[in-house]
This record gives sequence, C-alpha cells and structure tokens, in this order.
Amino acid sequence: MDENEKKERKIMKKVALVFALIGVIGGAFYGGMEYGRLLPASHRYYSNSQVYATIDDEEITGEDLKTVMEPIFYSNGLQKLSDSEISSYESTMLQYLVNMEVLYKEAEENNVEVTDDQVQQNYDQTISSINSEYNLTEEEYLDKFDLTEEKLKERIKKELMGATYLENYSNVSEEEAKNYYEKNKDDYKQIRASHILISNYDSDNKEVSDEQKEKNKKTAEEVLKLALDGEDFSQLAKEFSDDSSASSGGDLGYFTEDDMVSSFSKAAFSLEDGEIYSEVVETTSGYHIIKKTGEKEQDFDDVKDDLITTLKNTKQTTLMQDLYSKYNVDVKN
Repeated sequence: MDENEKKERKIMKKVALVFALIGVIGGAFYGGMEYGRLLPASHRYYSNSQVYATIDDEEITGEDLKTVMEPIFYSNGLQKLSDSEISSYESTMLQYLVNMEVLYKEAEENNVEVTDDQVQQNYDQTISSINSEYNLTEEEYLDKFDLTEEKLKERIKKELMGATYLENYSNVSEEEAKNYYEKNKDDYKQIRASHILISNYDSDNKEVSDEQKEKNKKTAEEVLKLALDGEDFSQLAKEFSDDSSASSGGDLGYFTEDDMVSSFSKAAFSLEDGEIYSEVVETTSGYHIIKKTGEKEQDFDDVKDDLITTLKNTKQTTLMQDLYSKYNVDVKN
C-alpha cells in the first residue's frame, strides 16, 4: 500500500465514523416496522425554521438537526431516552454539524478537491451496508428519512473535503515530534518512588468518618517521623501501608508527573534521589509518606506515537477554535 492509499484510508475512516449512524438507522427502523411503530420510543419535534446555530450568514435549523437526530432515536429503538439524554445528543450532533460546515468552508477556501468517484464509492458503500445488514433498499431508506441521493452525496462530499483538509492540516511528522521532544525533555522525565498510604477508606471501600481521618493523619505523621529518623522505609510500608504496593515495600515503579494526582506528583518530583518528603501528603485516597528512589528520561522512541497523537489533537483543537472565530460561529442556547 503506497502513502496515498494509506492517507485515503485514514480519510475514509473519519467519514465512516459519521456514516456509522446511517447503519444503525436501518436496523432500528426495520425492527420498528415489525412492531408496527411509526416512531421509536424516544422522539422530539424540531421546527424546520428554528435556528440552532449560525455560521457567517448560513443557518443550521431544526430541519438540519432532525436529519442527524432521527438516527439517534431509531438506533435506540424501544429504549426510552430521558430529556437530558436527548439534549446531550442534540448538543453533540449540533457540534458535529457546525464542525462539518466550517471544515468544508475552509477546505473550499484552500482548494481541496475530492473526485466524483470518491463520493460515489462512499455512497455505494453506505447503501450496500444498509442493504446487506438491515434488509432495507436504497429507496426505502431515502424515503423514510426524507433524503435524496443528491442530498446524501452532498453530505458525503462535505465530509470528504472537511476530513481531507483536517488530515492535511494536522499532520505531524516524526521530525516535528522529535523537535518538540528535545525542547520539552523535562515533561518526559520519569521518577521512581515508594509510598506508605494510610487510607481514608475502610475494608468495604467506604469513606471513614472525619474523626477517623484525624486519627489516620496522626498515624501518618508518626510513621513519617520514623522514616525521617532512619527506620527502613520498605519495612514501614509493609507494616503500615494500606496500599497494594505494601508487599513490595511501597514501590510504585517509574511514573511521569501526569500519572499521579497533582499534590502527590508535586511532592514526589521536588525530591532528590533517596529523599523523603518532609510532610504528610493528603489526597482523596488518604495520607501518603513519599520517598523518591530513582529518576530517568523516557526515550523519544518510547513516547513518539503518543506524542504525535497529542500534537495532532492539539493542532485540531486550535484549528477548530480559529475556524469558529473566523466564520463567526454562534451556537444558540
């Protein structure tokens, strides 16, 4: 497979995520016919003229929202959705419609092109999926959801153009990731630490009383004093710690700053090797006594894939924020 084919498959996957919704419409609709239902258990009326969002001088109306909400209702079949669940779906699908439109506009402005063959291929795959999996013909599907071949192909084209632009814009090369890594090596430092936890939860995993928490804190302070006075940390962990790491002397292995809750990481990463933090550290789990036992940097090859994904996601987030501003997006409450 050459690079162009790989790239096109990535784009097709993005489009497939959207059109997965179309597939579930078919199954729920077909099941609904067997029950003699005209509508699924959940439904909401949308006024065709109500404006839900504007993008420059274009409007996303109830008619548009209905086209993406009907699949949700039918995919849930006989399940009754609450008002809050429906509203949550609406918010997600409205964002989808806005994102698709601004990406399409930007793709047009940047002369992104997709071929008629690409559109036809996606259209055929969509209809074939509905035919084979849900026993719905193309005509039945289009008629039921007030669609035409032209409307569906227009949406597919917008999806393809937007996905192509997004993929091109947010591409991150290995060299770009390596440069970022070199400039931010401190972010990829790992330390090794051991801890002793005096837990604020009982054996049934229920939070203890405030009175017991005070007793736990005093216990932790007493154990900390023993550790600072030179008692063997590993033995103290085995004797006092409520954490599963107690059997290994409290050893937590290597971790990054983001792997632990903020208060724990802040204390642990401030230590020198072999040093014990001078105060008891409180987290939602309880009270910790912390000792740093090692330090190392992660190799670029170890973080490369995750870093490329992170940088790509950052580019996409920044792009969408910029496009919302550029095209004067206004989502109505």
